[in-house]
Amino acid sequence: MAPKPLDSLYEAALNNTLPSSNGLLVPYAQGLTGVDLHVNDITTRGLWGSIAGLVVIVLTVRLLRRWHQSFRLAVTIASTGEQHRYWARDSPLWSKIKKHLLQAPLIRIRHNKEIQLSSAISVGTLPSRLHALLLGALFASNIIYCSLLDYGIMPKAALIAELRGRSAHLAVINMLILVLFAARNNPLIPILTVSFDTFNLFHRWIGRIIVLESLVHVIAWWVNNTHAVGYEGIMEVLMNDGFAQCGLTAISAMLVILVHSPSPIRHAFYEIFLHTHQFLAIVTLGAVAGHIQIHNLPQKPIIYTIIAIWASERILRIVRLIYYNVSFRGISKVHVEALEGGACRVTFDVRRPFVTPPGRHIYAYIPSVSLWMSHPFSVAIASNNEFPCEFTPTHSPAPSVFGKTRNCSDEMSKVPIHSVSCIMAARTGMTRKLYNRAKSSPGGVYTCRALIEGPYGSAEPLDSYGTVLLIAGGVGVTNQLSHMHHLIQGWAAGTNATQKLVLLWSVRSLEQLQWARPWLEQLSRMERDGRELQIVTYVTQLRSVERAMKSEEMQIRSGRAPIAKLIEIEFEERIGAMTIGVCGPGVLADDVRIAARAVMSRGKVDFWEEAFTW
Repeated sequence: MAPKPLDSLYEAALNNTLPSSNGLLVPYAQGLTGVDLHVNDITTRGLWGSIAGLVVIVLTVRLLRRWHQSFRLAVTIASTGEQHRYWARDSPLWSKIKKHLLQAPLIRIRHNKEIQLSSAISVGTLPSRLHALLLGALFASNIIYCSLLDYGIMPKAALIAELRGRSAHLAVINMLILVLFAARNNPLIPILTVSFDTFNLFHRWIGRIIVLESLVHVIAWWVNNTHAVGYEGIMEVLMNDGFAQCGLTAISAMLVILVHSPSPIRHAFYEIFLHTHQFLAIVTLGAVAGHIQIHNLPQKPIIYTIIAIWASERILRIVRLIYYNVSFRGISKVHVEALEGGACRVTFDVRRPFVTPPGRHIYAYIPSVSLWMSHPFSVAIASNNEFPCEFTPTHSPAPSVFGKTRNCSDEMSKVPIHSVSCIMAARTGMTRKLYNRAKSSPGGVYTCRALIEGPYGSAEPLDSYGTVLLIAGGVGVTNQLSHMHHLIQGWAAGTNATQKLVLLWSVRSLEQLQWARPWLEQLSRMERDGRELQIVTYVTQLRSVERAMKSEEMQIRSGRAPIAKLIEIEFEERIGAMTIGVCGPGVLADDVRIAARAVMSRGKVDFWEEAFTW
């Protein structure tokens, strides 16, 4: 049988009959010659072992915290305010760890406030101090593993071949972590009570590490092939060798992902970014699998495991979609009510009971507006025929400060048996289209077929804290409403120890108060069992009324909320252990973090933040 063109090329180089070639280097230009498979296995165990060790540490800390919270709940559930006094204290060592490591920004005070190059261009946010240390350790470990080479080996082409093999091997084993961390159904999220936002941060940086390692792999391959077969030989390899073509396809897709994924592009063209990113991810996985399969490389089980994880996670999403949204009654519907202030109150009529703990989010599919695209939204209320009129427009007479009140339409008053309610701020893309369509519909209400997927996310239970301070900015109140609903229901059922619940909500205009007003009215009327509930709103653009105003269910104040002062007051008046949670714009979250850290060393104060930093 006549040799294949590439065999002829390498044979000619091996026999030194090819111009600009070196036969001694041909074995190191392809295949596993020079690649140290034993050390590759060591790096696999080292990298995955360090990730597993970190998971064990985080899990241990979470279990200890959960045990402590459960014990505190058992002791204080029937206690009075005075009996909570013991739990207002905290370990000096643990409070310092929280203040200076766990809850500390990377530098000074900035964490989730976006870094602006101009009013239109944002380059993203800074990681926290803990996240930065972990990312630094991840980068350092990959550099060390890439550098574990036999520097005394001769010829130097063997050293380059070893680097080629090592960098490619590390890129593949990092891909498994990359795909797992990007998954909505990542099992580590509920197990470790770590937010998807954190895993998404690591997903982005692991992706950058993979691209760098892949570039090292390609450069090492290029150097040895240049010396072995010359530039013309390399072009012939790329034109005729499926193995090299798969590699070229993979690195090209990776580079496009790297270029189009920085924050300014990602936020300016999010829906285009998402489509492109998903397509290129599939291309990359397929090309890498082909690259490995053609030469039957040792990484074959790993790449097929990665593809299996990716595929099974998509199948699980489909199963969730079918379960909650399809039944003999048909497909789920969504009712969208356009609200003043640029938002929609949205309720999904799902086909089966949707039980979700507080602090969770869903992904919404509305084909008539955004085809197959899905978007994440925090769940305000999940109703299983126990909290009526969730998506009804403002239905009770309002104080004059709220302006004119609309009545329920006949269709909107028909509450579904199982519903999930959210607030969507009208920004760009899908949310703006949905708002405009609802605003132009009769009665300002748009109804269509829709699907939801979830619930996703994780949040530590707040039931054992004597004082719960929830702070929200704008549409961030959605997340806090779910915690309020859960805690107030717990008061009536006697299932939590919370004695004082405070919501501080900052909005820009009076119209935006209507976004959550029906729910806040209902929550304020629920049985409290003698517990304290405060709802305070700050309207930043309200200047022409007296400093403090009151309605039946909330206090309304003008101007920007003095976060540091308010947290100091609530800390001094706290009952037992205190938790402070924030959901809102980055500048608000950073202000709350600063104020919460300022009081941590003086008592038992925990801080948490709900954020989507895409």
